[in-house]
Amino acid sequence: MEGKLKWMDKQLGRMTGLFALVGSLGVMTLMIIIMIAVIWRYGINNPIFGIGDLSVLVLSVVAAASVIFGARNNAHVSIDIISRFFGWKVIRYTDALMRLLTIGILATASYALVVKACGFEKGCITENLSIVHRPFYYLLAVSMGLFTLQVVLELLRGLIRFNIPPHLQSGDD
Repeated sequence: MEGKLKWMDKQLGRMTGLFALVGSLGVMTLMIIIMIAVIWRYGINNPIFGIGDLSVLVLSVVAAASVIFGARNNAHVSIDIISRFFGWKVIRYTDALMRLLTIGILATASYALVVKACGFEKGCITENLSIVHRPFYYLLAVSMGLFTLQVVLELLRGLIRFNIPPHLQSGDD
């Protein structure tokens, strides 16, 4: 089972790398869009129509990339209060419960982004250029789906090592 988890982790790492590349390109594109918008607005005194739409859509790509990248690199904020009051025997149960709840929330969010995101006909396009949001929702849904797989991977690792105290577990995840 450990071998399969390592393979799954490696594949998830590759997908995360792809999202990191896309997110990096998105940040560079966003910087260029903002620079052009500022020059046109203040230098030429003629704002570009629809530049805000482009900025929002590129920012949604960056947000989608940062969700899975943050999940893989433990960049999301968490507060560990339980471990101050209880030992690892309690924490292993609370961690499993928390991961199950997280999987449920992320799976629901992914489903909603794919199936229900464009429920309002006029709410599914940008304000000025009428660019459809649906592909960007799908990208965010894939990112949330990868985040779900990351949490499933962490849950399975935790279940495999359920009866092993943390100080005796190997650190090569």
